[in-house]
Amino acid sequence: MANKPTLILLHGALGSSKSFEFLIPKLEKDFKLITPDFKWHGSRAEGGAGFKMQDLVDDLESILTKDNISNAAVFGFSMGGYVALALALQKPDLFNRIMTLGTKLDWKAEQAKQEVKMLDPEKIQEKVPQFAEHLKSQHAENWSALCTQTAEMMLDLGSHPLLNTTNVNKLELPIRLGLGDQDHMVSLEETNAFYKALQNGQMQVFPKTKHPIERVNADLLSEAILQFFK
Repeated sequence: MANKPTLILLHGALGSSKSFEFLIPKLEKDFKLITPDFKWHGSRAEGGAGFKMQDLVDDLESILTKDNISNAAVFGFSMGGYVALALALQKPDLFNRIMTLGTKLDWKAEQAKQEVKMLDPEKIQEKVPQFAEHLKSQHAENWSALCTQTAEMMLDLGSHPLLNTTNVNKLELPIRLGLGDQDHMVSLEETNAFYKALQNGQMQVFPKTKHPIERVNADLLSEAILQFFK
């Protein structure tokens, strides 16, 4: 274990560390894996006050600090990738390389308004009960509050994005932006624009891949992660 490099897996919005259960067996032989729950999610789920993207960025910094991790290697799915890149922009010395998958990087107010329409807990319970059950399995009874909190976070991010094609150019570390070719939440155009803005960037398109992490081919993703981080 001591000789294995550490790899941090960061979950997406409405996800938790449980999101990576399908992937861990493919990676644990080669990495010491750390799979934290962001505050307000999973084992740290709570109702009450909402959060902004910067709160998640601060939470990731506290996780790294608590575990005395610097020069971190991070794979971030969706929101997790955004959090990692935003913290790398603020504290670049904390990271050595970052890989993302399905991370929406170009946030605008109108887009955020469209996204949050899918986060009404009552409509989810009524129209997509199986998804409601999935969220309960991830966040217990706080799943409904998390939907509301996430919607508030997205609306704020639409008006106050932390990343843009200008500031990401300051990042010097190796960064690979991954995207599924059937991802309807993240566009090829925005991913390509951010890839071109990076100093040391790569872009990888995964075939026959939709947005939900649970529907990603574990062999395909684990091979890409191994190739990038080893």
